Amino acid sequence: MGEQGWTATGVIEAPLARVDRVVLAVEEGSISDTNAPLLFALPGAGRFLRSATLVGGPDTFTVHYGRLPGGTVEVDPAKGWFAFQGGYKFRAEYRFSPHPKGTLLTYRAVNVAPGAHQSRLAVRFQFWLGGRLKIGLRGALRRIGRLLDCRVYQEVS
Repeated sequence: MGEQGWTATGVIEAPLARVDRVVLAVEEGSISDTNAPLLFALPGAGRFLRSATLVGGPDTFTVHYGRLPGGTVEVDPAKGWFAFQGGYKFRAEYRFSPHPKGTLLTYRAVNVAPGAHQSRLAVRFQFWLGGRLKIGLRGALRRIGRLLDCRVYQEVS
């Protein structure tokens, strides 16, 4: 079975350099509005991340809920890229690039379950719910708009 996923884009009416500086700031320590703020945009993750910390760096971090690891964060500010992979089946990728009105956010939710598991009903169902995954884009746009005090919106294809 090939890679399963969903992609959508949104516009952030702020310069790319400003977006990258604020949104791609990631370092060891507690997750907050100034450290890996995109994690709070993940569907259903906010309440679990309030007490989580990041360990590692500078490009790859492990998310820890207490002493237990629970996912991986990858970041490359020079390339305008942030990703979170939790467990064994879900990966969220955020790419930032120039846009005539400021910055283009490309959001991608990917089924990264091992091949033998991708066809399992529960995994397929999660990625069949494209509408649910759109929350990841909307959540990221809302969070970025608040952090940067700028206009944000989903692009219509």
